[in-house]
Amino acid sequence: MNAKKANWTFLSVILFNMVAIVVLAMFAGKFSMNMIQALLVSQGIVLAPVLLSLLVTRTKLKGFVPCKKIKLTSILLIIAVTYLTLPLISVTNLISMLFVENEANNIMAGFEGISPLIAVLIVGILGPANEEFVFRGVLYHGYRSSGRIIGATVLSAVLFGMMHLNFNQMVYAIVVGIIGVLLIECTGSILSSIIFHATINTTSVITAYAGGTIGQTSTELQSTTETMMDLSYKEMLCVAIFIYMIIAVVTTAIAGCLMYVIARNEKRTGHMQALGQICKVKNNKKLFSIPLWIAMTICMAYMILNEVIVYIAG
Repeated sequence: MNAKKANWTFLSVILFNMVAIVVLAMFAGKFSMNMIQALLVSQGIVLAPVLLSLLVTRTKLKGFVPCKKIKLTSILLIIAVTYLTLPLISVTNLISMLFVENEANNIMAGFEGISPLIAVLIVGILGPANEEFVFRGVLYHGYRSSGRIIGATVLSAVLFGMMHLNFNQMVYAIVVGIIGVLLIECTGSILSSIIFHATINTTSVITAYAGGTIGQTSTELQSTTETMMDLSYKEMLCVAIFIYMIIAVVTTAIAGCLMYVIARNEKRTGHMQALGQICKVKNNKKLFSIPLWIAMTICMAYMILNEVIVYIAG
């Protein structure tokens, strides 16, 4: 699979999503789904067109999506990197919350009455494994085949963000996507980005259940927090952004050092140096094509329209 085929694949994912949204809206009164069922359907909608694309393009996963075993010490280091980069991810999330609602909280509100174990399995493990396969596996390596490593990294991360179809998750998902690619290159295995992503999601689920915020929407949590802190919501966000930004500067630097240790542990330092040299070479191969522009336009239009509807309704 090359960049052009990757663009068609992403367009198919978005079109599948749009069709599903329309169909579900049409039959909303005839049947309903709980949050678990909705998440399973959404993951299937993302995966199905990608598998179909791989079949049509006759792309063999072996050798295309790296999936080699990684050392236990590397796994522990990846988990450490995850927690060290959480402040950076939190900063981007908090900044987005100055303008839009926290969609992750709204999603977790739908888990009231659902077993924490089921939530961890679906949100913490299944979702990350599926999304990493699609975005850091198929799409990233499709763009990477062009030789434009930096472009492939950023573009696959941006598309991962857009796939969420809301501005809040899009912003920090881009950061997650970039870090995921770095881990794959450090280890030579997509398992590293799956572990990274799964650790983030699992931690979020456990924190939500332990903190008793399950069943509360973003608006309800905002009101509760304002009452407890005696500060306006945006004032609290600004304070939190300032604190997390200072922490993120230190922890992200340490995470970068640990990535070097991971690469050395997996005997990939030479590979990383070679990538650095490749990035310096001028490459005019195009990553964008008409299908990608169409897909990105649909995503942006949907997100903007959704925010307009929320603003009018509010």
